Amino acid sequence: MRQLSPTARGLGLRPELVPALCERAPVPGLDFLELAPENWMGIGGRRREQLDCIAGKYPLVAHGLSLSIGATEPLDVRFLREVRAFLDDYAIAIYSDHLSTSRDAQGQLYDLLPIPRRLENIAYLSDRIAMVQDMTGRRLVLENISRYHEYGGEMPEGEFLAELVRHSSCGLLLDINNAWVNARNHGQDVQAFIRALPAEAIAYHHIAGHLELADGTLLDTHGTPVADEVADLGREVRRLHGDRPLLLERDNFVPALDALLKELRAVSAPLARKPSHAC
Repeated sequence: MRQLSPTARGLGLRPELVPALCERAPVPGLDFLELAPENWMGIGGRRREQLDCIAGKYPLVAHGLSLSIGATEPLDVRFLREVRAFLDDYAIAIYSDHLSTSRDAQGQLYDLLPIPRRLENIAYLSDRIAMVQDMTGRRLVLENISRYHEYGGEMPEGEFLAELVRHSSCGLLLDINNAWVNARNHGQDVQAFIRALPAEAIAYHHIAGHLELADGTLLDTHGTPVADEVADLGREVRRLHGDRPLLLERDNFVPALDALLKELRAVSAPLARKPSHAC
């Protein structure tokens, strides 16, 4: 499997970028690409040829959309077998998905729903994580989602994630923008959230842009440049937890490859500097 260095920088493999990535030689400063396996599993023809071309140039990371680790329905065994085959075919070391519910008895939902952060849910989640890890042959890496609902009486998110890691040995995908959005929307301490996370569990980071509504609510849109305050939080994350691979997410209003690479360099440059003080 192709491993990433802690200072690796990447982009999401959006359809708009595929032709340019196929045509060009490997781009300096672009160290990996992230894709949703659901969008590529079982394909053939020209799209498969394009993916093979890109995979020959860049390591790939898989970020799933439909695992639904928090659902009450059984995990989809057939789906997990297909994921395992895809990951093996492309020597993908990291398989991540969202710590959320995205499916119910009627099928896939249109959004990622938060899981109630309660201690009694840890064992249930851990059992499901163990099944995924056994079937995929990889540590499952789970992302903190942006959430727009709180259930009440919940554990602080950082403490809940730390407890889940302790019980399940899963990894974490720390989405820096999601952390900022949640803290702002729910009046929570983003620094406390970051400090509570077990550094050794963090596999890589996401960073992205958001939209601020007229009432001050933040929406995690992945459609704008990274805000200065989110970039500042990224520097604090690095100070506390060290270097990790960083992926710039852009899923809407995707600019041309060169413009995205310019933004990736702008976001990455401050994170490459030596921290001004020790942890």
